[in-house]
Amino acid sequence: MEIKNKNALELWKKALIAIKDNGSDYLDNDERICRELINLILVLENPSDSDIEKPIDLITGTKKWIYPSKEELSNIIFKEYQAPIYDYTYGGRIFNFQGKKNQLYDFIIPLLEDDPASRRAILVFYDPVLDSDINNRNTPGMIYIQFRIKDNKLLVSSAIRSNDLFFGWPANIYQIFCLQKLVAMELGVDVGSIITLSNSAHFFREDTDFLKEILDI
Repeated sequence: MEIKNKNALELWKKALIAIKDNGSDYLDNDERICRELINLILVLENPSDSDIEKPIDLITGTKKWIYPSKEELSNIIFKEYQAPIYDYTYGGRIFNFQGKKNQLYDFIIPLLEDDPASRRAILVFYDPVLDSDINNRNTPGMIYIQFRIKDNKLLVSSAIRSNDLFFGWPANIYQIFCLQKLVAMELGVDVGSIITLSNSAHFFREDTDFLKEILDI
């Protein structure tokens, strides 16, 4: 299923409604009832004008949940070191993958500067050496981000293996947008659309009443 919208809040709401109406329930590894829709594609058009922070503002404005601040979310994606207290950080894997590779400045940006039509500008979060372990359950939700330049706009696509659409997606889309703005600025192009492909787009039964309360679904 694919859903498009120019407004981040409306896109988020439509995605949650789609999961409610078309998803199926199962019991996850933590014994929670999870309502899931497989391979949900969300297209946020014109993210610069989409009020991309609105979903975060709606969650934090209720005062019922402890949600990372926008500054903290930005730090998670931009910190250039792997914090030892975490199994992984997105920033650590962007700027210092396996302690060897700055994927953004050593590959993505130089590649697109040299070949703006390239389809190879893929930034990877999943590390098979660390993550492909049967006993490791704390692996990145976002698997990769691909950058493409079309019509002088930077388009971004991200694959997310497991995506809590209620709590996780607002943070994901904000972090992707922060990264997109940086790369677009470095390349001297405009910001284009953001696409997320969520292999498991879901929310939990325990959150249903709260979803109805704040999203009118």
